[in-house]
Amino acid sequence: MEDRKVVLKGENIKKYFPVHSGLGKEKRFVKAVDGVDITIYEGEIYGLVGETGCGKSTLGRTLIRLTDPTAGRIQVMGQDITDMSEKELAKIRGTMQMVFQDPYTSLDPKQRAGEILMEALEIHGARGKSDRMRTAMEIMKKVGLQPEHFYRYPHEFSGGQRQRVGLARALILNPKIIVCDEPVSALDVSIQAQIINLLQELREKDNISFLFIAHDMSVVKYISDRVGVMYLGHLMEEAPAQELFSNTLHPYAQALLSAVPDPDPHKKKERMTLVGELPSPMYPPEGCVFHTRCPYATEECCVRAPQIQEVEPGHRVACFRAVS
Repeated sequence: MEDRKVVLKGENIKKYFPVHSGLGKEKRFVKAVDGVDITIYEGEIYGLVGETGCGKSTLGRTLIRLTDPTAGRIQVMGQDITDMSEKELAKIRGTMQMVFQDPYTSLDPKQRAGEILMEALEIHGARGKSDRMRTAMEIMKKVGLQPEHFYRYPHEFSGGQRQRVGLARALILNPKIIVCDEPVSALDVSIQAQIINLLQELREKDNISFLFIAHDMSVVKYISDRVGVMYLGHLMEEAPAQELFSNTLHPYAQALLSAVPDPDPHKKKERMTLVGELPSPMYPPEGCVFHTRCPYATEECCVRAPQIQEVEPGHRVACFRAVS
């Protein structure tokens, strides 16, 4: 991996949201992302998984500066964007784009699909209405939409078609990295397969990198080159997809995998059930953030937080038990 071109790199990324609880009371923070290191290479699909509320969507938005980091450094194509002003960011916005979970609320209901795509080109300096229209038509064809879809409003599309419009909007500026925030979770299974296959085609043809955020482990296994597992704002395990699924080391990742249904109905599968609820990111546990639900937690886990370490080439894990 080291000889591949790095498209996006985040170092010690933190994103805290202040909670104002009243006059004279101690100011607290929701620690949505708390010290994550992540690197995404050119032409790679990086899958990011975890329970709802683990901070994966916040991490994705922070990495492309849709929200500002509380701490850490972010580089896109070797350029440090951490402290860039909005004016400076506007010049490189085309290189980093996002596809949102709900395509309906992310599209302007008063604009036709073609207008939405042409607006993105106009904002970034593309001149000539005829050129913008031609480019919009070309990108719509690329994502599997027909010329007549150019004149339709968002409410006139199916869910899968709306997601294709959202993907076309992200692609139209020729980005290097696209953050996909659960882009298929609201779609039917057959439509999910179409969108996933489309992303893989775009990666192969245009060498685009994707940060694919999801909670469905089977989808992530199918689409990803590497996978990161998040829990309560922390990256717990990271490895190439096949390595992670065949040699899962962190107890939390093992629990997620054990919940995936087996396609063979006659095969008995041992399930690992987590005890207790997901702690509040405003009051994270001392030591390892997972120790309150971990079946293997020791005294050390309760007082000291493990650092994520490489145990095999490309395989990192934050767990005393796994490292030892």
